[in-house]
Amino acid sequence: MNRAAGPIAWEDESAPFPANLALTWWECLTYPDRFFARVSWAGPFSRPLLYFLIVAILAGLLSLFWFAWGPWGAAEQLGLTLEIQLLSFFLTPFAVLFGLGLVALGQHLFVMLLVPGRRGIAATATVLCYGSGVGLVTAILPPPLGSVGFAPGIFRAIYVVSYVALVVALQVWYVIVLVSGLRQAHSTTTGRAAAAVLLPMGIGLVLAVVLIMVAIALFALSEIPI
Repeated sequence: MNRAAGPIAWEDESAPFPANLALTWWECLTYPDRFFARVSWAGPFSRPLLYFLIVAILAGLLSLFWFAWGPWGAAEQLGLTLEIQLLSFFLTPFAVLFGLGLVALGQHLFVMLLVPGRRGIAATATVLCYGSGVGLVTAILPPPLGSVGFAPGIFRAIYVVSYVALVVALQVWYVIVLVSGLRQAHSTTTGRAAAAVLLPMGIGLVLAVVLIMVAIALFALSEIPI
């Protein structure tokens, strides 16, 4: 299920929908190097943006299904109402567009710092749009939430461990997809592309740890009687 040459399915006018969506998702997920080598970086950004929105809406629909009607009763145990779930789903396009803008700006800042002779921010955003399909893999599976349901305890525990392992593996693969995409998008080396991806992730992780430590310290100080 891959194409060796020619444009990617999503940018091929002759490819019908939704086959072009499925083929694009599969090729980017399984053959990122070959996939991004065939992306049209000079094409309109509206196409990868539309792909990104469709993937986000599909993920939102799957999340809505698992939380509202999933066999593990996650929504019921978390005390979430169907109205809140629906509101969250309808706000998804606005939230993901806002998030894409922020991430693209941050990511391209590091591209500007590390990659000479680069393309514009639209190329970086295109990589993020197509790479977002990696997250759809976990959305297909029911979330490991809830303590009731059809699964006995031991099987639920095995599923939770497997689910977490899959999420970690997908995060690693997502980094690889982004590195492959930025390398092709900006005609740079793997090392520079990897640095442009890993540096902001590392800084974000350090900031998150610092914020958690500050929050813990403030909470501890609030418990000290004056």
